[in-house]
Amino acid sequence: MKVAAAAATTPPATAAPHANREFLPSLALIRAVAALMVVYDHLVGVWLHKNEVAWLPAVIADRWIFDPLRLMMHGGGLAVAMFFLVSGFVIVLVAQRESHWQFAVRRVMRIFPPLWASILLLLLVYAGMTLAGVSPSLGTHPVEQVLQLSNPWPSIAGAMSLVNYLLGTPIINSVAWTLAIEMLFYIAVALLLPLLRTRPHTALVVAFVALALLQVARSAHPALFRLAVNAVYVNFLFLGSLLYFRWAGRIGNWAFAVGTLAFWGLFLSGIATVVAQPPLQLADYGVSYAYAWLAFVVLLLLNDRMRLDRVTLFFSRISFSLYLNHGEIGLLLLSVLFPFLGYPMSLLVTFVLVVALSAASWRWVELPSQQLARTWTRSASA
Repeated sequence: MKVAAAAATTPPATAAPHANREFLPSLALIRAVAALMVVYDHLVGVWLHKNEVAWLPAVIADRWIFDPLRLMMHGGGLAVAMFFLVSGFVIVLVAQRESHWQFAVRRVMRIFPPLWASILLLLLVYAGMTLAGVSPSLGTHPVEQVLQLSNPWPSIAGAMSLVNYLLGTPIINSVAWTLAIEMLFYIAVALLLPLLRTRPHTALVVAFVALALLQVARSAHPALFRLAVNAVYVNFLFLGSLLYFRWAGRIGNWAFAVGTLAFWGLFLSGIATVVAQPPLQLADYGVSYAYAWLAFVVLLLLNDRMRLDRVTLFFSRISFSLYLNHGEIGLLLLSVLFPFLGYPMSLLVTFVLVVALSAASWRWVELPSQQLARTWTRSASA
């Protein structure tokens, strides 16, 4: 990895020459590829399996790619792991120059407005379907179940705030589970911010000890258990942070190696004891997440040689909105279109529509919310 021969406590301003760059072609490529892999997992792998439909390209992909490589969830697990690594890397990078207020506001405005928009869209779509007497999921979808409650608002508020993953209340947008993990990581980074800037070794040790203690104490209360389950994945985000600190020249090879082994061990231990459920096993997680880590390292090493085309940059920009909007809406569209168009044409139309929806969400929700966050934090610091 390209690093400068700086001391481990070197402040960001004098660290490796590339340490403050925010746009890295390698990370943009990872975002684009990971988003499309998640789309494939849900709109091809999940939908075909759930509806017992055979499609030759999917059969070939399973037979010659996913099964031999033991990639769980048709590559979806690999994609989520890559997203986690990008977040672990980038969040620590940008946090180096932000105050606590700036960090908190910008992270909240990055996550919640697009999440709220996706949930409101789902509620509107399913409410309209209910009024029209149409229900492709026969009343089994979580949104339908929430709308059938005598008072759905606590469940809606729980989903919009992500506390539903800690309280065990209903889920509306099923992909939002990763956002609850992201928020836990953001909280950890905010608490460790002074140490991350000046003493990264100490910050990483504190994070590891806290996450380990949480796993030890997870049986004390059901809410603590749910917190511990989500925190298992936070270990993997800190693997991304370790990659940032080594890339930036702020920790040495030994610290990087020891820290990587420690967080990997805690992550796999948590997967084995509280996360993995049949048919998925520890090996399924371990293999997919290991591929993600290796791919991330290789692409980071190749970063300075990369030139991205416009299509890749487009999917990188809309990757978050595409992640949020493709699943529930895409699966619903496929179910509606399939009886009339067949699977291949339904998939094409659905993909075009969810990409257009995601581009609109990026343009009209993500960008304005991020600009508003920058305006607020600039005004507060002026």
